[in-house]
Amino acid sequence: MSYDQDLFAGTAAYYARYRPPYPAAAIACLVDGFRLGAATPVLDLGCGTGQLAVPLAGAGCRVWAVDPDPDMIAEGSTLLPPDLPGQVRWVTARSEDLRATDLPPLRLCTMGASFHWMDRDAVLAFLDTVVEPGGGIALLSGSASIFSRSDGLEGAWLEVTREVVTEFLGPRRRAGSGTYSHPKRSHEQVLASSAFGAVEAHRFTTTRPLSVDAVIGQQLSTSYASPTQLGDRLPDFRRELARRLEAIVPPGGFPTVEHTDVILARRGGGEAG
Repeated sequence: MSYDQDLFAGTAAYYARYRPPYPAAAIACLVDGFRLGAATPVLDLGCGTGQLAVPLAGAGCRVWAVDPDPDMIAEGSTLLPPDLPGQVRWVTARSEDLRATDLPPLRLCTMGASFHWMDRDAVLAFLDTVVEPGGGIALLSGSASIFSRSDGLEGAWLEVTREVVTEFLGPRRRAGSGTYSHPKRSHEQVLASSAFGAVEAHRFTTTRPLSVDAVIGQQLSTSYASPTQLGDRLPDFRRELARRLEAIVPPGGFPTVEHTDVILARRGGGEAG
C-alpha cells in the first residue's frame, strides 16, 4: 500500500493533540545510537505532526519532515517551539516521490508508524542513495492503534473501543478509501534484504492514565476511525463510545501500558558514525 494523502484525511488536529508522544528513552536511543547532535541531517518520513521531528530538532538535528498530507504538515509546523527556528523543514510529499537532489547526505532516516504504508523495498533502495556511510534507519512503532499486532497497548478500554469501532465501521479495518492488510513480510525481513541489514531491536514501555476524551481522540487520529471514515456518523460515534467508556472508567482514568518498539538498521555490520 502507498502512503497517500487520504489515509489520514481529517485527522491532523486529533493526531497532534492525542497521539501519545514517543518516550524520551526511545528518542535517546536514536540520538545515542547514531551519535546525533548539532546540525546532524535527519529525514523523518511519514512525519505526521512531528512526533519524531520535533524532539529530534530539540536534540539539535536538522530535520527534513516529510508527509503526503498537507494538513499534517500545517499542524506540525505550528508545534515547533519558537526557540528552534529553522531546525525543521516541513515538506508535503510522498516518500516514493523524493529525489536524492531534494536532500543532503543523511545520518539517519526515521519512520514512526509509517513504514508499513510504503513501498518498503523502493524506499530502502532510495535511502541507500542518500544515507551516508555509518548512517542508518530507525523504525518506531506507534501505540494508538487498537488493532496492533505487536501488543502496542494494554488497557481495559480496548475491548469496548474495538466493539464500537466495529459496530460503526464494520469488521474490516479501514484505510483511506480501502481496507488494510498487514504486510506479509516483517520489517526485519525487508531490511535484511536491503543495504541496511544490520538490525537491532529495543522496546520501551510507559504507563499513563487515559481519560475518556483521550481514548476517543486517539481513535479519531487513526486511518481506520478518522472523521472522514465516520462521515455524518461522527457525532453518534463519539456519543456511543463516550457512553460505554464512562460506564467503566475508574477514578483517574484508564491505566494504560504503551509499548514502543524501535528497530535500528545500519549498513552491513558497521557501526554508527
